[in-house]
Amino acid sequence: MKNFRKNWFRHLLQWGTLAAIIIVLTKVLGNESADPEAYCPVGGIQTLGSYLVAGSMACSMTLTQIMMGVVLAIGVVLFSKLFCGYLCPLGWGSEYLAKLRSRTKVKEIVIKNDSLTDKILRAFKYILLFITFYYTISGSELFCKNFDPYYAAATGFQGELTLWMAVLSIAIFIFGNFFIKMFWCKYICPMGALSNLFKYTLTFVVLLIVFAIINFAGIALSWIYLLAAASIIGYFLEIIFPEPKIFPVLKVSRSKEKCNDCGLCAKKCPYGIDVDKVEKVKHVDCTLCGECISCCNKEALSFGGKKYFRWVPAIFVVVLFVVALFLGTLWELPTIDERWGDAAKQGVLEKVRVEGLRSVKCYGSSKAFAAQLQKINGVYGVATFVKHLYVDIYYNPSETNPDKIKALIYVPAKFKIATPPAGALVKVVTIRTENMYDKMDPNYLGLQFRYDGKGYYGLESEYACPLIIRLYMDVKEPVDEKYIRSVVEMKELKMLVHGGGTNIVKVNFKYVSMVDEVDTISRREFLERQFNYYKKEYKANVEKWGGKNEAVYELVYPDLDKPLIVRGVPYLSSHLSLIDGFLGLETTINDNEDYCFRIRYSKDVLNEDKIWEVLNRKQWTVKTTEGEIQVSDPKFSFTNKGITK
Repeated sequence: MKNFRKNWFRHLLQWGTLAAIIIVLTKVLGNESADPEAYCPVGGIQTLGSYLVAGSMACSMTLTQIMMGVVLAIGVVLFSKLFCGYLCPLGWGSEYLAKLRSRTKVKEIVIKNDSLTDKILRAFKYILLFITFYYTISGSELFCKNFDPYYAAATGFQGELTLWMAVLSIAIFIFGNFFIKMFWCKYICPMGALSNLFKYTLTFVVLLIVFAIINFAGIALSWIYLLAAASIIGYFLEIIFPEPKIFPVLKVSRSKEKCNDCGLCAKKCPYGIDVDKVEKVKHVDCTLCGECISCCNKEALSFGGKKYFRWVPAIFVVVLFVVALFLGTLWELPTIDERWGDAAKQGVLEKVRVEGLRSVKCYGSSKAFAAQLQKINGVYGVATFVKHLYVDIYYNPSETNPDKIKALIYVPAKFKIATPPAGALVKVVTIRTENMYDKMDPNYLGLQFRYDGKGYYGLESEYACPLIIRLYMDVKEPVDEKYIRSVVEMKELKMLVHGGGTNIVKVNFKYVSMVDEVDTISRREFLERQFNYYKKEYKANVEKWGGKNEAVYELVYPDLDKPLIVRGVPYLSSHLSLIDGFLGLETTINDNEDYCFRIRYSKDVLNEDKIWEVLNRKQWTVKTTEGEIQVSDPKFSFTNKGITK
């Protein structure tokens, strides 16, 4: 506790960072974002590598993470591994696991610095450094998410991880750090390896210059060789020259005159550095955490030999973090920035910006959007900006124009709010809006009408400038334009989260006008407009059994309009297609205005009991898009039998 008080600024930063992470991830303050990688510096450096090599950014990374990575590198060169010593949750966990071992009187496994075991183990983090950057740059996806203990814990094992890797890394983290001080940070963490590379600044810079000269000389040397060389050289420098000579600039200094050689500073050092045996602590493991200074009763230790430098590292941690945040807001790098097609046919390209595209939110969705654009004549490129939800589309004005492009990329949407009672008439009101061109926007708007509990049944969108939104409502519900405008122009939409809680989605929808004409349709027509029809014929089975005593099995399914069920229908269809006698499946609305499945089959092979048995099997056999046969759990279940029509 005494050392805690003496080094309170550092511990405040550590516990404050942990508290901030918990607040963000649990959304206890109603925050919209719960991204565990929002300020990840090592993810930022990986992303920078991916951007420099492939021109794309990994995952949902933005300039903010890149600036965090750049600032991390600057901090290491000038001061040391400040992120590791002051902010990293894994560094915090490593230290406190060692304290837990000490409190429980469990014997520590001591691996002395510069011993053979120590040198061998230090290779692992450089191997992981190479693997992590290789797969991240190659695939523009953060490979570290597969095994990062922090990411696994922060997402509750629900993130983009590989389960066995995550479980293994957490086990190594807990048990390794419990028995061996700072085991993860010294021997496993690829960020530790990267930070150590920055300590050997001159060597690292020379390596980059040599690589650049070779490529400028016309020899196309792959980035893989640079990565491999940096990893190998970094490892050998660490085990042969564990004390970088020049960088970092700031170091812990020991006054021989004041020191009484008690050895307490070496004992308190998280990394076991022999602080009591050197004039300046140059060891590559040092993070300038200040624990050695805090425990010294003779004031023999200081940062840079200056007593008033006591809080310099902690202050610069805050300053560098704020600077990175500020620089990250100045501009944004595109997640992808691609051109395609014959350059000779492109001519002079112009740019149209489309804003509010929430569905283009990461590298994968950016690539899918680019693939969609490549099918449009006259479009030759796109840059996506996932942080601010907009894209720049490059086109040849002699072949197309912005209105045509927007119309072709727009995905009409419909959202059912409630089901009208039997025999009811439905009133149709048309409004015009702006800033609602993402396919999810009508869903967000529909949810607000649902939460208000008024007589609204649904809505649908149709592309136009301004956008067309049709509102379906009870004939007795008054057309309150003021109320409709207030819902459309909400700045924050409240989304109920499955399992409890509320997610706040910030929007900028604009209400333009309301069409004077009000239409009226029947309940059935409303259901037909809102329903997502599905129809599939099984060609192989039709060739074998088609026309042979065919029948239709009709199965009423009231939830067939729900998105979760709709997504499972293709799986059911694939399951049926692999069984003899089934000829096809469709979803529709029957004469009683009930949602239902209609299964076409051959009576020569199947009957109602057999169909019911197939529908209720504990596992479905399905064929993937690659043609592989797999077994999966049913996507939904059935309770009421159908009948042959």
